[in-house]
Amino acid sequence: MLKTNSINPFKATLLLLVVIGLLMFIPIKNILIQLQISEFQADYSNLVIKMSIIFFLSYTVIKRLKIENISGISPSYTWKFKFLNLIPIYLFLIGIASVASTDFSEVIPFNILILFTGCLSVGFAEEFLFRGVLQPLFLKAFITKKRGIFLSVFYAALSFGLFHLINLFSSASILPVFIQVIYATFIGFFFGVMLLKTNKIVPLAITHALINFFFSLQYLPNINPVVPEDSSSSIAAIVTPVLLPLPLFIIGLILLPKVNKAAVKKKLHS
Repeated sequence: MLKTNSINPFKATLLLLVVIGLLMFIPIKNILIQLQISEFQADYSNLVIKMSIIFFLSYTVIKRLKIENISGISPSYTWKFKFLNLIPIYLFLIGIASVASTDFSEVIPFNILILFTGCLSVGFAEEFLFRGVLQPLFLKAFITKKRGIFLSVFYAALSFGLFHLINLFSSASILPVFIQVIYATFIGFFFGVMLLKTNKIVPLAITHALINFFFSLQYLPNINPVVPEDSSSSIAAIVTPVLLPLPLFIIGLILLPKVNKAAVKKKLHS
């Protein structure tokens, strides 16, 4: 069995991102469209299928490498500092506020369900991959170095951010994708620190899913905004998505020095 100490985390990251990138290009949506479902339903069904594959792939890698303790799925470690998982709630509220003046009367309930399922699958797939697999690999490589925990959490978060560059293939504009990279990196850093502090990855996956869900409600078909949208481009529209996760990144930086390095080493070698 391959030992984690022998795995180069940068090569592993590149390999996993290439494999996942290829998976994302499999035309499952085209097959689903033939089932005479709406494009929205086909999009999210396609997402659920692919993210479920990524989740099970990540879970299998965690088990094969025997890194359950540091990945946050081991029953040997209790869920600590539970209150910290409440910090991202402000993003839930902002997401809800963004659709507070929206008429949902014509929205098909099944579309809300499939949207939630899609977001849930993304939350679990991305957390298990980036925090469950890649972060432990970086920790294995850097734990003995100065600022090793910071580098490990940051590299895993940056990998998470760069993963969103795949959206360039479906977006005509570079700027929104670049903003996604920064947004995801900030949140990913916070989640990485949270995993080390709380010992559990499932609450992070659920939090991740809920953030995506509340911010995605505005994209449901047949929603009718009560207040007309302002289509004008502004600096605020560009800066706001970057500023929203900034408090999480700052909190992560504050909490990181409080992470017990000896406890992290114990998880890595147990």
